[in-house]
Amino acid sequence: MAREGDFFRMILGFRSYSLGSHVHWVPLMDVYEFVDKFVILVELPGVDKEDIDITLKDGFLKISGVRKEMYNENRVRIHQMEMSYGYFERIIDVGNVDERNIKADYKDGILVITIFKG
Repeated sequence: MAREGDFFRMILGFRSYSLGSHVHWVPLMDVYEFVDKFVILVELPGVDKEDIDITLKDGFLKISGVRKEMYNENRVRIHQMEMSYGYFERIIDVGNVDERNIKADYKDGILVITIFKG
């Protein structure tokens, strides 16, 4: 029986995507593949470290979280609003990796995830 991840790889046919209407914005991301590892960089300015969730299951890396609005009081009059807030999610097909060997670092609004291949 095929794994769930294999099914999504077959149907979707691409390596990175976001799912669901609950996603309010999609952060920019770079994915580098080396001989022995993947390195993923995600732009998350304004997101608190505690609001970021990283999960790796069946060859899929899911990065999700929330960027909270700075001023969400009803009395505030907004003149211009270009930044996106709310829930975000990115899912990356990393294939056969060592799910026990993943490192993450978050500094200056950039999340760096290193996943070693299995």
